[in-house]
Amino acid sequence: MTRRADTGHRAAPRALAGATGRSFMGSFGSQRAMRATLAALAMLGCLAAAPRCAHARDVRIPITIDYVTLTEALKYELYTAPGGRAPLWNGSDECQFLYALNPRFSRSAARVRLETDAALGLGVSVAGRCLSPIEWQGIIEAESAPYIAPGLKLKFSVLDINLYNAQHEKTLLAGRGFDLVKEYFIPRLETFSYDLNPAVARLGALAEDASAPVVADRIKRSLATVRAEPEVTPLNDGVHLTLVISVPDFPAPAVSPTPAEPTAADIESFDKLLDQWDAFLVFALKQLGETVGDREFRDELLQILVESRYRLVQALAHPPAASEPDPVRSLFLEIWQRLGASVRSAAGRGKLGARSLEFLSFISAGDALFALDQAAPALGMRISAADLRRLAHIMAPSAKGDPLEYNFNEDAELKRLFKPTEPLANPSALEGTPGESSGPSAAPAAAMSPRAEPSPASAPSPARTPPSPAPTSLLPLGFLQPADAAASETDSLGPRLEGVAARLWRALASQDNVESYRADMSRLLDLSAERESDQSQLDDRYRAMFRVLAESAAWQESCWRQFIRANGRIRWLESSTGDIGLMQVNKHVWRGFYSLERLRWDVLYNAGAGCEILMQMTEYVIARRLADPVPVMGNLARSAYAAYNGGPWAYNRWRAQKAEPGRTIDAAYWEKYRAVERGDAIDILACAEHRGRVATR
Repeated sequence: MTRRADTGHRAAPRALAGATGRSFMGSFGSQRAMRATLAALAMLGCLAAAPRCAHARDVRIPITIDYVTLTEALKYELYTAPGGRAPLWNGSDECQFLYALNPRFSRSAARVRLETDAALGLGVSVAGRCLSPIEWQGIIEAESAPYIAPGLKLKFSVLDINLYNAQHEKTLLAGRGFDLVKEYFIPRLETFSYDLNPAVARLGALAEDASAPVVADRIKRSLATVRAEPEVTPLNDGVHLTLVISVPDFPAPAVSPTPAEPTAADIESFDKLLDQWDAFLVFALKQLGETVGDREFRDELLQILVESRYRLVQALAHPPAASEPDPVRSLFLEIWQRLGASVRSAAGRGKLGARSLEFLSFISAGDALFALDQAAPALGMRISAADLRRLAHIMAPSAKGDPLEYNFNEDAELKRLFKPTEPLANPSALEGTPGESSGPSAAPAAAMSPRAEPSPASAPSPARTPPSPAPTSLLPLGFLQPADAAASETDSLGPRLEGVAARLWRALASQDNVESYRADMSRLLDLSAERESDQSQLDDRYRAMFRVLAESAAWQESCWRQFIRANGRIRWLESSTGDIGLMQVNKHVWRGFYSLERLRWDVLYNAGAGCEILMQMTEYVIARRLADPVPVMGNLARSAYAAYNGGPWAYNRWRAQKAEPGRTIDAAYWEKYRAVERGDAIDILACAEHRGRVATR
């Protein structure tokens, strides 16, 4: 699959709120506040503009500690009894008790509201039974004023108490019952504090690990002065406060000149960092997904992974010059923000269970790391492998193995999590290939570029053009919705597919066999599309369109070729960015989901994997409710292919008015779709010859 994602990176979000006034979202005590503290480093940006920061004094950093995090912090501190209860009072026997559970913070005008379920019993134990003159279950609501206590701690002063029944209707609890609520609940809430100091200490340690000694010393000296202004304001999403840091005056470091174009060593380092990021992201998603069975959450994780990988391939195709923005940093930050939003949303829905605190701490530590990396132009810092490993350890301290290990093996955990359908395989496809599919001899002998289909005069410039923005959320891509019929042992299409694949084993199209080759390849694509339609239970009205989509996509991607001859040997077709075989399934985007060896050597498997991905994109586009009031099959196919080629968010790019590289690809694809729809036969040899002439990667 062609994976030079034409979506590009959005404008880099402003990560240093101290300079912009934008609030930061807080998280659990020792973690999320660290992100806000990092905003003070914006003041260090003057290093890049002047020899000295002559007037650097106090820097004010607005932060917001979100209510989800406050709730988790309160649970961690007070709701520690079995069942997540907070035991408030126990009398002389088991019939006398007051406990709370399920707390939740929110805003109430100029106050902070805490609601918690509660139960009260004032009974007498008689013969093993409770005779209860008073028994109450309901909701305690406490309205409080947040304030900063000495020692940089956020605390709450209770101003009012209300009691409700389970239907949230006010209820009365007179006499001793209400006295117990006031006597035991209010003091417990007022002892709770959200400590910002550990965040500052963690930041100092992070700076010491990641910076040159002189820079680490400056940061630590600044952090030693952290204090909070007294005003604290409840907002809709959290509690707003302002930290103050005194930044000492210091000279700017010398800026060394850098070459305009990246060197080979720069590119190697760049590629390695992209690999490490992908391995780290997979590690994090598996930890999250294995813990949380929530369907919505797993959908979001899959969307984040696919978006990240399409854009990683875009970055691989265009290593940045020194004068260009660093796509790695912007990609890291954007994907991390998506991941953080999903984790906080899942925590807010109560889906993270006992690991809520652990996962929120992981996100908050990452917030700090990426905010620190945003200061890199001034501080000369970069996200390192050690930083990513440190984050992984915060998330899963007992996990074994290297969280940054990168390989192309099938990943059983990833497949169990997202449940892709296993493509059919030709049992004989890997025979006679010892040593051919690994090591130096396996390197692709010829790279091709399906994106370069138009003539050189009309082809897009190889200049690094930022792709269009990706959306903040995507609909499910299909892996999480497998049909019951998938991989059926009684699959009637299986034997027919295997028979066609046997004839295409290591087959190359030539003048002598082109007619039979084309007929077999058409049959393979048609049967693969039919099988995928059956497995996905695609609506009957879309089936003919999907068959044409599969044939025309394979035409656009590979000229209906799985193999080529290079240096006298048969090799699989592979582009310079890792797009493999008939359907050009990208090994980076779909790493772990499919067998790399079979994508290379098994045309049946490659066709099945490509059709599965095409089906995901087709279902995605159908779910988006396109601009056409009545479904137009050609438009649906164009959108599905654009998503296949550039990532799900690129599905509508062919409709855009402005010219961009992706539009050129879409126009070339549309010609092929209409040709297949008319019944025109693909000229495989001419297509391959033309593709070789204009390959530009």
